[in-house]
Amino acid sequence: MTALPLDRPKSLTARAFDRLLHSIVHGEIAYGTMLSEKAVAETFGTSKTPIREAFFQLQSLGLVEIQPQRGCYVPFPTIDKVRELCELRIELESYALGLSMERGQARLLKALSSTFAEMEKMRDGYQRETYHTLDQDFHKAFFVACGNSLLAEVYGSVDPRIQALRANFSSPNEQLFDVSRNEHAAIVQAVADRNLESATATIRDHVNRVRDIYSEGIETRKPLDPTLAHL
Repeated sequence: MTALPLDRPKSLTARAFDRLLHSIVHGEIAYGTMLSEKAVAETFGTSKTPIREAFFQLQSLGLVEIQPQRGCYVPFPTIDKVRELCELRIELESYALGLSMERGQARLLKALSSTFAEMEKMRDGYQRETYHTLDQDFHKAFFVACGNSLLAEVYGSVDPRIQALRANFSSPNEQLFDVSRNEHAAIVQAVADRNLESATATIRDHVNRVRDIYSEGIETRKPLDPTLAHL
């Protein structure tokens, strides 16, 4: 008899982690929120132990800070941290895109074209969360087709921070939607033309543009929240 692996239910820690991660990267738990082990445990109907372990996992992703005797805090990113993250994102995405165009150009083009087509459908009915998911899928396609699982793993470790910034600081704006649309269209066309220089230049412009939006969002909130005065 051939042994088959059994599907094991997720542990309480894994389920707590998944729910908290989803809430943070989608902006449901906003920057500046203090999370209490006791309160979260009561909300999830579990003991504090899996919540504490989930907090440690979230801290390893850079999404929270555990403050002894106080709880778990979802910190506002500093402008310097946003800059560092965007610089890393540009390098990772550009390198992955180059490998993908070399090793799997047809697969990459198919994925990007399909996702971009879904983004285009939203021109007459913008849905913020759906568009953000499509945007995430678009950029992840570079790593799916690059043929380097470690590179994809590194990007996956910082992607939650990218998503959280997007959820907290991006806003529905017709003009910005058009700019974003044009940038993604340019990347698709550059991949179709096998023009890596044009594609990576567009990625750099795109990420630097959103970096400025996020930095402006942090600056705007400073007068409203004294805890940001040191940023």
